[in-house]
Amino acid sequence: MNQDHDSAIRRARRERPKTVRACLLVGPRRSMTLRGTMATMALATALASSSAAVTRSLEVGIGTLSAPGFAAKGVRLELEGEGLARATLRIGELEALARRWRNLTVKCPALRLEGWVVACDSARLEAPSPYPMAFSYDLATGAARVVVTPGAGERWSVEVTGGRTRRAVLTLTAARLARLADLVGELPVKVSAGIADGALHADIAESGTMRVEGQATLREVAFADAAGSRAGEGIGGEIALQARADRDAWHWHVDAAWRAGEIYWAPVYSKAGYRLVADGALTPGVMEVEQAILSADDLGEMRASASWDRAGARLVRARVETGELAAAPLYARFLKPVLGDSAFGELRTEGRLRGSASWEGGRLAAGEVLLDDVSVEDTRGRFALFRVHAALPWRAGARSEGRIGMSGAEVQRLPIGAVGAALTIGPDDVRAERLTIPVLSGLMTLSDLRIHNAPEGIAWQVHGELSPVPLDVLLAHFGLPAMQGTVSGEIPLLRYERSTLQVDGQLVIRVFDGIVTATELVIDQPLGLAPRLHTHLDARALDLERITRTFAFGYVTGRVDARVTGLVLSNWIPVEFDARLESSPGAYPKRISQAAVKSISALGGPDATAALQRTVLRAFETFGYSKLGISCRLQNDVCQMGGIEDRREGFVLVRGGGVPALTVVGYNREVAWTELVTRLKRVTDANVKPTIE
Repeated sequence: MNQDHDSAIRRARRERPKTVRACLLVGPRRSMTLRGTMATMALATALASSSAAVTRSLEVGIGTLSAPGFAAKGVRLELEGEGLARATLRIGELEALARRWRNLTVKCPALRLEGWVVACDSARLEAPSPYPMAFSYDLATGAARVVVTPGAGERWSVEVTGGRTRRAVLTLTAARLARLADLVGELPVKVSAGIADGALHADIAESGTMRVEGQATLREVAFADAAGSRAGEGIGGEIALQARADRDAWHWHVDAAWRAGEIYWAPVYSKAGYRLVADGALTPGVMEVEQAILSADDLGEMRASASWDRAGARLVRARVETGELAAAPLYARFLKPVLGDSAFGELRTEGRLRGSASWEGGRLAAGEVLLDDVSVEDTRGRFALFRVHAALPWRAGARSEGRIGMSGAEVQRLPIGAVGAALTIGPDDVRAERLTIPVLSGLMTLSDLRIHNAPEGIAWQVHGELSPVPLDVLLAHFGLPAMQGTVSGEIPLLRYERSTLQVDGQLVIRVFDGIVTATELVIDQPLGLAPRLHTHLDARALDLERITRTFAFGYVTGRVDARVTGLVLSNWIPVEFDARLESSPGAYPKRISQAAVKSISALGGPDATAALQRTVLRAFETFGYSKLGISCRLQNDVCQMGGIEDRREGFVLVRGGGVPALTVVGYNREVAWTELVTRLKRVTDANVKPTIE
């Protein structure tokens, strides 16, 4: 026994009625062992001789304690009361679980010394919510054990053993994860429920090599953030961790399975059914993911590797490659939430696909998408692609050759035949020299297609030509009355950018033995929920006999010209235009039947009249006319009506010519658009009986 120890004992015995103070500040190299030190002997002697004490207190300055993942500084033990049985442990600073606490206090009403072991079975951690706990500490070996029991059946324990290889073990039994905020501080989300069972073992050898191994089972975990953009309920699964530290590098392995519950992490929502297995290394400068495999029960598998520069906070390299993925769950789980209210937000999908991507120096270097029998159909019936096969490679700074083909498609329920094309894929665009698309019995030929990135999103442009398509077949697909004629045209340039489709040039429709041209055609949000069309229409020399026969309007011979300026359709319903229809110039037969007279009179309103005696009208089946016409300027759902000329009382719709002379006059200059459409329907249904003079 050395001299310092001997003097400490004599001093403790000589001064029993007074306070006994002994201090030990343990340096870093002796942070776990107190054997043979003055503080150990002073504490042991004071406790052993406490039976004769009247009033006594003892303070022991322990200094610093450390273990793998754990460090306590400014540790002091205060003993008082009869037999020095009441103890207070004060810790100036505690670091664990990547968090730091200051000025912690643990109180024990009944401290005991068993050999070299100081223990307490009824201690309490002083905190806003005090935690019952038990602890023991071996003064000779540095072994320590702490057990916290914050709730019924709940147990958190840490055990540290000494020796050549030190070991720390964290064990959780029915641990409530809602306490995580107290342990690890502020999290991105608040954990409100959940139970964890598991253990974490950490071993550190004298050589500095450290091994960590652990596993945990989670049940009924729930979390949310204040904004409601992140939430989870009923989450359950397992996680296993293995790690080894050798010099400055950690080598790790993780195996995690999410087996129950659901998570919403805006904008993605998903249910359980995932497993992640990953291996990697961590050094002071680099985080390396050597291999990670993420698999989903109904989706497929993805493999990845990556290297992250920790000092520069940048991605050095990475590669992601999928196995064969199912298109339906991929779209529903990850793409649909992102696409939201866009044209692609409500799709039915099926088929399989693969993908890969690689990054170098923090930049995307290459990628590829392979589609295998993929079908996509808009649930609102706006478009569909059937059985698509494609190989779409991409390389930074280079062009690649790709291909795409499909068995068919639909646009606004208009059927399109099989399509195939070779593609040239560059860093910023995709090109196709020629693309032939069957449309009913005609062909749409597209040339010089270019799709490219623009500041506002994807943009494309193409030249096009439509060979003649029978109009009756085309209209039948839209449920409209059949018309004789064809639709054809040449489009100098069709452009799409900023969610707007624009036709440069004119679209030509050959119908009713005449020509209708559309110019300045623009469609905003063409595949959106409320597309809006702007255009001007010009018709020349349409055959009235064919028109009136098609729409059961009555019999009229002759030809008409029409001009519609400022036509605006919202969701394909007219909301604005200025239209005028009147007889074409030139000499040609002009006859009108009784039924047509009644129809035109009905369009003029209930007060429209045919300036002809009822008896005369009944005596003739057809009449001659010199000119006819009608105009409508639509604004705010009101049509400002007009004819070929104005009268004080109204406007002329038909001017008579020949014998007998026949004139039809309208009087209602303002008509609700819906009412005018209703009149037209009644006319074609032959349900109107206008007033005849």
